Amino acid sequence: MRGKLSKFISLFAGMLLLISCGDVNGGADNKSKDKIDISSIEAKYPTYFKNDGETVQTDVLKVAIVSDSPFKGIFNGFLYSDGIDNNFMRYTMNVAFPLDDDLKIILDSDETPIKVTVNPEEKTVTYKINPKFKWSNGDPVTTKDIVKTYEIFANQDYITSAKSLRFNKNRKAIVGIEEYNEGKADKISGLEVIDDSTIKIHLKEITPSVYWGGNFAGEFVNAKQFEGIPMDKIIESPALRKNPLSYGPYYIKDVIQGEKVIFEANPYFYKGEPKIKRIEMEILPPPQQVAAIKSGKYDIVFGANIDIFPEIEKLDNINIATRKRNYMNYIAFKLGKWDAEKNECVVNPNAKMYDINLRKAIAYAIDNDAIGEQFFHGLATTAKSQLSPLFPSLHNPEINGYKIDIEKAKKLLDDAGYKDVDGDGIREDKDGKPIKFTFAMMSGGETAEPLSQYYLQQWKLIGLNVELVDGRLLDFNNFYDRVDADDPAIDFCMAAIGFGSDPQQVSLFGKTAGFNISRYTSETLDTALSATVSPEAMNDEKRAELYKNYEKVFMDEIPVIPQRNNYEFLPINKRVKMFDWTESRRGFGKEFDWSMLEVTAPTPVVDSKN
Repeated sequence: MRGKLSKFISLFAGMLLLISCGDVNGGADNKSKDKIDISSIEAKYPTYFKNDGETVQTDVLKVAIVSDSPFKGIFNGFLYSDGIDNNFMRYTMNVAFPLDDDLKIILDSDETPIKVTVNPEEKTVTYKINPKFKWSNGDPVTTKDIVKTYEIFANQDYITSAKSLRFNKNRKAIVGIEEYNEGKADKISGLEVIDDSTIKIHLKEITPSVYWGGNFAGEFVNAKQFEGIPMDKIIESPALRKNPLSYGPYYIKDVIQGEKVIFEANPYFYKGEPKIKRIEMEILPPPQQVAAIKSGKYDIVFGANIDIFPEIEKLDNINIATRKRNYMNYIAFKLGKWDAEKNECVVNPNAKMYDINLRKAIAYAIDNDAIGEQFFHGLATTAKSQLSPLFPSLHNPEINGYKIDIEKAKKLLDDAGYKDVDGDGIREDKDGKPIKFTFAMMSGGETAEPLSQYYLQQWKLIGLNVELVDGRLLDFNNFYDRVDADDPAIDFCMAAIGFGSDPQQVSLFGKTAGFNISRYTSETLDTALSATVSPEAMNDEKRAELYKNYEKVFMDEIPVIPQRNNYEFLPINKRVKMFDWTESRRGFGKEFDWSMLEVTAPTPVVDSKN
């Protein structure tokens, strides 16, 4: 804690120095405002690397997944319920739908495992299975496998036993799936099987979500493996937990429950048999991370904690790959209430935080680039807007977030009528009476406390009296219980969003979205947001135009202030010849997948100082 507090003191003192020198003034004309360009960490640690060493044969690649708890062991890329399980599968078994740069499903390609064709007029999506797409036992993937997957996740007995959330609003758009779920039909009428390799999926309505796979299963089960297994027993079946067939580059050979999975190369993988025959992947407890990386125990380490980044930067036996996380921290203002009867947000024009100049002043008081550098080792930078950073074509390049500008913040407060009447450095309200604001923030890790103090100091610097709710940080459950209940003791708070693969934000900031914790809506914002998921948005160019308009409206009205987008990092032993983390995210593009992994030494390289 002392180290983090020292960083806080240095950070705050440094900002005061910058302010006194006139270097921090924000706005469009501030040439020094981008101290950490969003691409600088990627320039130092790119998503892709390749070394020139001579390839040598090795039978085993060792991979770690950092976790303080065991994996659950539900091994299907669509039916899993735990992110740790997904880490085991995402590069070894999941390949059905390669994605483009905007994470959309690649359409109308004969090179992909499944050729996907969208017909908006018909409200259908057609799958044509590539004849090279085979299971690890040599059997072809067929439409029976696709149908069985849908029958499983939409079956009420399975849903109840597995506590599954896969049967959601988007997937209910498939014709006949709700009737099947309710037991009124023994099959899903909207799944029209043409033959063993072709299926047409009929939708009640078609929206841009089809391009991101939002209506569909992302991976499939092998139908033969699940024959005769009752739906309420599937979640515990060996077909799901012990020996599931795979159509990815690897299949599961053995499982040490909760600890380790051993994968063997799939000789029938549609892009060719992998070059490395075995992958051993296991849980790595957080306290052992640095020692394991230094000693070369693993070739790749997923989920390494950000706290170890300064230590592993010094190691000479690894390459570090980075990429943007699909994630955002944000400050949310309480601007209304949730109406449980109508299931919608109701705005309160008399809310304490309703004045837009007040909200903008709070935004301009914070330097998120400096926070990213000082507290997150450069692995975080100012969020440009509320949109996920992973959809570049939808983002307006002229929108660059709220950068620190103390003088602008003060002027906004002056213009809004918040003035220091008695000369004590703290502003009164518009009627000249004392006013205090309450800010809620979660506890967790060594960074939370000094960060909270930084925010309070910065807002005091512009004359606002802001205190933590209850005078302390709140634990996770208490925080969300109170935020979700619209606790009147909270004026604004620090929260976070993990974005999905579909860029739509109706479920995050829409009028009827429970996740809309600011409880804000307006006619202009609702109109702009609804347009992004309208039939008009099915056109690529029009969709980009509509998202950019929604982005501008949101950033003008700022019901929340986007704060930081983070990077994730991946330590990779230097014996690995080539790795492309961007392509891995896309789900096995043309340039790279794990079947292409090679090494340049018989065993992992050890740090020279180890």
